[in-house]
Amino acid sequence: MNKTLTIAQWELRRGLKSKAFIVSVFMPFIVLLISVVPSILAFSGDIEAKDIGIVDQGNGIYEEVAQHLNKQIATDEGEGIYSIQEYQTTSDNHDTLIQTLIKDNIASIVIVIQPDFMHKAEINIYHNDDVGLEEISELKSTMRQYSMEKRIVALGLTKEDMDYVLERPDVTVYEIGQSGDAVKSNLIVRYGVPGVFLWLLVMGIVMSSSMLISGVIEERSNRILEIMMSSIKPNQLMMGKILGIGMLGVIQITIYLVIILIFSLYGGAMLNIDLSPADVFTPNILWYFLYFIMGYFMYAALYVSLGSLFDNEREAQQSVGYLSLFAVLPIMLIQPIMMNPGTPLTGILSFIPLTTPFMMILKIGMLSAPLWEILLMMLYLVVWIAAISWAGSKIFRTTLLMYGKRATLKEIIQWIRA
Repeated sequence: MNKTLTIAQWELRRGLKSKAFIVSVFMPFIVLLISVVPSILAFSGDIEAKDIGIVDQGNGIYEEVAQHLNKQIATDEGEGIYSIQEYQTTSDNHDTLIQTLIKDNIASIVIVIQPDFMHKAEINIYHNDDVGLEEISELKSTMRQYSMEKRIVALGLTKEDMDYVLERPDVTVYEIGQSGDAVKSNLIVRYGVPGVFLWLLVMGIVMSSSMLISGVIEERSNRILEIMMSSIKPNQLMMGKILGIGMLGVIQITIYLVIILIFSLYGGAMLNIDLSPADVFTPNILWYFLYFIMGYFMYAALYVSLGSLFDNEREAQQSVGYLSLFAVLPIMLIQPIMMNPGTPLTGILSFIPLTTPFMMILKIGMLSAPLWEILLMMLYLVVWIAAISWAGSKIFRTTLLMYGKRATLKEIIQWIRA
C-alpha cells in the first residue's frame, strides 16, 4: 500500500508541474469564452442606421408604418435609427425596382406591404448581405406588433383597450419536488449548472487524455517502468498511477468550484441574470463533484491501460480518439436531452459505463434523480472502475516490457482471462 501511495504522490507531483495539466484546467473556460462571447457580442450590439424602402401596395399606411418603425427601433435618446423612404411599384416594374434598390445600395432593406393588408396581413422583407439575423428578427417582430395594433383599432377598441389586450402576463414557474413543497423554479440553475459540470468533465477528460497517454509512453521509451518493476508489483504501479491521476482530477474540480463560486457572486449582475451562490451551491453540487471524480478515475484507468499498449504517441492518440467519442457523446446530445430530460435515451446512456457519470450529472440536475438511484449508480460505477482497473493491471503487467510488437485484441483478451 505504501508503494502504491508513493507512486500516486510521484504521479501527482509530476502532473502538477506539467504544462499540459495547467492547459487542461483552464482550456474548458477558454473554449467556452471563444464559443459564447462572440455570440453574445453579436446579439448585443446596436443596430446600425440604414436606409429602408417601403412599398405600400394600396393600403395607405406608409406614414403609420414609418412612424411605428422609428418608435419601436430607436436609439437610447428615442430617435429613429432608419432613414425611411416610400417607393411606388407597378405590376410591370415591381421585382425590377426592388432588385435595383438593393443591388445599387439605395436601400439596405425593402418592406413590401401586400394588398389588402388588413385582412391577409402579408408582408415581404428584402435585404442585402449587410443585414443580420437579429435585425431581421427585430423587423419581423415590429411589423407583427403593428399588424396586431392595427386590427385592434379596427375593431373599435381604444388605446387603453389595446394596452389591456397586449399586456403580457407575469408568469412565475414553480417546481414541486418529492417533499411536496413548491419551490420557485430557476431554469438557469436546473439546466445550466449540470450542463456546466458536464462540459467541464468532458473537456477535462479530453484535454488530459494526451497528458496521460504521453506520460505512460514516455516512461516506456525511457525504460523508467523497467526500473520501477524491479521494486513494485504491476498492479501496485497501475493503481498508484490511477490514484495520482485521480487526485489531479480532485484538484481540477476544486479549481472549477472556486471559479464557479466567483462567477455566482459577480457573474449574475454582469449578465443581468438571477443567480446567487445559494442557487448554485445546493446539495446537488456534492453529487456533481463525486460523479466528476469517478468519471475522471474511470477514464484515467482506461487511458493508462491504453497507453501501455503502444510504443509511440501517434498510434495511441488515434485509438484514444475513438474512446473520447463516448465522452463527447453527451455534449452532442445535450440539446434533445434538455428539451426532454425524461426521454428513454437518458436512461439508456446512464447504463453505459463510459457515459454514466455524464448522464447522472444531468439526471440529478434536470430530473431530480432520487437518492437511491444516485447511490446505486455510484456503486455501479465503482464496480466498473474496479473491473477496468483489474483488467488494466493485467494488460499493464504484460505490455510494460513488450517492445516492437502491437498487441492484438485476441491477445489482450487472453491476458485479461489469464
